[in-house]
Order: sequence, then structure tokens, then C-alpha cells
Amino acid sequence: MNVSRFLHWMQDRGWPVYLYADPDSGIMSQAAKMGLTARPFPKPSEVSALWQSHSLAKMALADGVRVLILHQSPDTLVCSLAKRWSRDRINLAFSQNMHLGNKRDLIHAWQYRTIDAFVSPLPILAEQAKRQTVVPPEKIYVIPHGIELEQFTHRLDRAEARRALNLPPDATIIGIIGRLDPKKAQHIGIRALARLHKRGLRPHLLIVGDSTIGEGDNYRLNLEKLVAESGLTEFVHFRPYQEWPELAYAAMDIFVLTSQSETYGLVTIEAMTSGLPVIGTDSGGTIDIIDHERTGLRYAPDDDSALAEALMRFLTDPALASKLAAQGKQDALAKYSHTKQCESWEQLLRTITR
Repeated sequence: MNVSRFLHWMQDRGWPVYLYADPDSGIMSQAAKMGLTARPFPKPSEVSALWQSHSLAKMALADGVRVLILHQSPDTLVCSLAKRWSRDRINLAFSQNMHLGNKRDLIHAWQYRTIDAFVSPLPILAEQAKRQTVVPPEKIYVIPHGIELEQFTHRLDRAEARRALNLPPDATIIGIIGRLDPKKAQHIGIRALARLHKRGLRPHLLIVGDSTIGEGDNYRLNLEKLVAESGLTEFVHFRPYQEWPELAYAAMDIFVLTSQSETYGLVTIEAMTSGLPVIGTDSGGTIDIIDHERTGLRYAPDDDSALAEALMRFLTDPALASKLAAQGKQDALAKYSHTKQCESWEQLLRTITR
């Protein structure tokens, strides 16, 4: 979604955009909905990289491409070779979307030396790139992924949102948004809710998301079992993926990110922009997004006791929740506009093609 939205925004700003992606990937179907020009390009492997890179270079040059932006580490080899085939007529930009392992071995070092610009969405990830790759620091840039702010700043009516999602109208609702996956750790949210109920509080928990594609429904079944065993059946509400997530944010009172280590956490930014008090794990990119005690609260990953304590602070001190929510929204509006993201990329593209 980050990639397809970014391409759509750049195309709307007048840039000629081409998407090269596996014909069976989700992004190809997304491209058709957004009116992007897409070229089928089978997922490369180390065995096929040589001939596929030649095909990629030929296709990109025919399209007049001057900058090839890659978004996944496994694609670095085929894109590096494509740049060589083009005789450096194509520039390479790496847009970081995941944490990086060590890329300083000989094979990866050769690949990463061909990169003209390495773009991280957060300072903490840029520092990771400096440690884990051979890309020179002057070629590493920080450009946050943006959102269309107006989608979340014009908050929907809470009563209408709760009716649409079939939620209790007067309950205090804590919300989690994300695919149902052990790494997203929705079970920590359920355990924290159980702790709150044992202390006499009665908030509800809204969990929005579908099971991870290809992983089956085992984790969802485990979550439902945990809910039943905790006596929380009437207090936990599972809802499927929402194409319009602002509906879910409008129904919440508090947003929680339970992921063990989120690279970026766009949902956290959406929640902040919506004016919600936010709580997230003290790991990954969330450390840069949530300024602890100023724009939200952070807690140790997988620690349901610590999450319950953070929730208690917001539930028993509405003034604190409102104060941090207001500052969080102000920060999000200042940093995470999709217009600012596009402008920064435009400046970078002109720099590396100059």
C-alpha cells in the first residue's frame, strides 16, 4: 500500500511512473485500481537474476526510466545488475520498508555500492543503514512515509462509526489495527485488557484486521480462545480489514500498537493524526514516532503488565490523555504529510539525475 500510494501521488504531480512487479502480486491489482502503468516482471531469484536484470534494463530504458526505485532487499541484486547493463544510464534508489540485517559481506557490499540514494523513513532506520551497509552516509536520506492528512483530520462522528462497526455506543474502546499475526502480538492487548478488568475497569477492545495471507487462521483461533478463557467475550470485538480505516479510528478512545518491532507503523501516525492518545512498543521505528511522555506512551514489547499500566494512566487521567493526543496530532501534521514526502522525493530525484 505504501508503494502504490506513493506512485499514485507522484503520478498525480506530473511524474511519468512505471511499476515493475510480479504479475501475481497484490500490488499489481492495486496498480490497476489506481490507474498506474504496470509492467509484469516475475519475482527474481539468484539463479535467474542475470537474464532478468538484462530484461529489466531493456524494459526500463525503453520506458525512458532514469531512476529505478527498489523497495525490498532481495531485489537489490537484479536491480544492481540492471544498472550495469544500462551502462549507468539508470540510477538506483533504495526505499527502506523493513529492518536490515548485515549487508557488509562481499556479495551484498558490491550490490549496495551501486545505490545512488538510500532512503529511510525514520532517523533510527537511517542509523541502521549506516551500520549494516556500505552505502556512504552522504547517500543516506530520511524521508518519512506520508499520509493524506485530511482523510484523518476530519474525524467522523463517533456514534455513527460505532453503529457502522456494531460496537457499544457508550463503552470506552481501546483499538488495535493490523493483520492478525503473532508478530503483531494482539494477544498482548487481550492480556492487558484482562488485567484492567481484574482491577475493576471495564473497557472494550476493538481488533481490526485479517489473518496474514498464506498463514491460515490459527493465530486468530488462538486469540478467540484467549478471549473466551479470559471471560472477555462480550468485551473484545474482531472486525475485518477496513478499506476506510478512519471509520475504526473514529470509534476508538485509545489506540494501541502491540507489534513486537514495527519498522514504521503507519497506523500509529494515522491514529495520532486522528487525535487519539496512542501507546506503542518501545522498539523499532515506533521509538522515533512516539516521543514518550510527550506525544504518547511506550512500553516494553510483549509485556502485557506494562501495557496495562500505560492504559491505566490514560483511563484514569483523561487530562493526560488529551494533552498527549493534542501534541501527537500536532507532530503528525508537521511531519507526515504526503505532500512533504513527494516534495522531498522530487528534490532527491533531481539531485541524483543532475
